[in-house]
Amino acid sequence: MSSTTNLNSVVLVDTIPLLHSCLAEIARTVSLAVDLEGVALCRSGTLCIVQLKAAASDTIWLVDVVALGASAFEETGGDGKSLKAIFEDEAVKKLFFDVRNDSDALFHLFGVKLANTYDLQLLEVAVRASTLAQSPRFVRGLVPSLEEHVAPTKAAAVVRRWARVKADGLALFAPEHGGTYEVFAARPLAQALVEYCAQDVALLHDLEAAMSGRIGRRGWNWEQRVREESKVRVAVAYQANYNPRGREKALVPKNW
Repeated sequence: MSSTTNLNSVVLVDTIPLLHSCLAEIARTVSLAVDLEGVALCRSGTLCIVQLKAAASDTIWLVDVVALGASAFEETGGDGKSLKAIFEDEAVKKLFFDVRNDSDALFHLFGVKLANTYDLQLLEVAVRASTLAQSPRFVRGLVPSLEEHVAPTKAAAVVRRWARVKADGLALFAPEHGGTYEVFAARPLAQALVEYCAQDVALLHDLEAAMSGRIGRRGWNWEQRVREESKVRVAVAYQANYNPRGREKALVPKNW
């Protein structure tokens, strides 16, 4: 199944031939936007969809882990690279927005140890910490980050559509909106969920570019701090006592 969202082509990867096409494209990129969806996503939950977008491509790949199982990560493409190998490749920068539960699920469910991960939630904290007189206390979510840093550069119609797709998806899976996360495991995947999954990676490269240009003069070495703290976030999920729903996750890193 394929569709379009904004200016992007969306491909649901639910067969091995489609996975080979996906791998052929993303194996060539140096920067890959990534997001995951599932049921109670963490080591004790279920990973259902892996969303991928290469920096120089208009195609968004939704890898269907429900359909493909472990093959989604183990199957190799024509150049011998699997999705697991790409995720563990230091030469490929992986953009996430809050990588912690994603790392937890990938490592414990499929043995994937992420490398060269860049957490845009931390970059957003760096923007505020470097420009405000008082250090921020809490991290922000993806929606307000996109609204502040990306929406002003997009056409009004694009921004309105993004908000509508977000609302339609939340109505299906968010319990506070009367939905259930189990819909991510149901097949066929609802079209509203296809669009929701796609848009969460569609703008990550735009978000990185917008925020990187807004780092202020307060503090020091923010780029390196974001990279190092991203590694910490990946590794914390390996710990036996990691709490995927802990309140402390809302706090910015110490000494930021």
